[in-house]
Amino acid sequence: MIALFFGVIVAVVAVDLSTKFTIDGILNPGISWGLGTNLPWLWIVVVIFSFILTAGLIEWFFRGRRTWLKTVGLGLFIGGTLGNAIDRLLSDGAVHDFINFVIFRNNIADIALTVGAVLIMLHLVLEEARASR
Repeated sequence: MIALFFGVIVAVVAVDLSTKFTIDGILNPGISWGLGTNLPWLWIVVVIFSFILTAGLIEWFFRGRRTWLKTVGLGLFIGGTLGNAIDRLLSDGAVHDFINFVIFRNNIADIALTVGAVLIMLHLVLEEARASR
């Protein structure tokens, strides 16, 4: 499970960053849906929070039972978090968004974050059900 966990993280970061710098898109200086674009310091807080969150989630991975959902979910979520944080560091605080969903633009890291969050929630629900039996 440990190799899968770190493999998913590395794969998400690699695919995310390689697509961001090879596919034309827009630079989003804010957070979700461009929120906070008028706060030029916000990206620094987001990057610091991303690294603190990553450390906490890695620690959580090593505690308790490691299921497939927890392993892949955390790997996707951490990979997405790191992909966007590294992008912000390399792009003056902005992230590259190039996948157009009509009402918003996205990138690989954002999709990995979303899918990872869903898998983590599913893991938590199933673990709660397992513990209550």
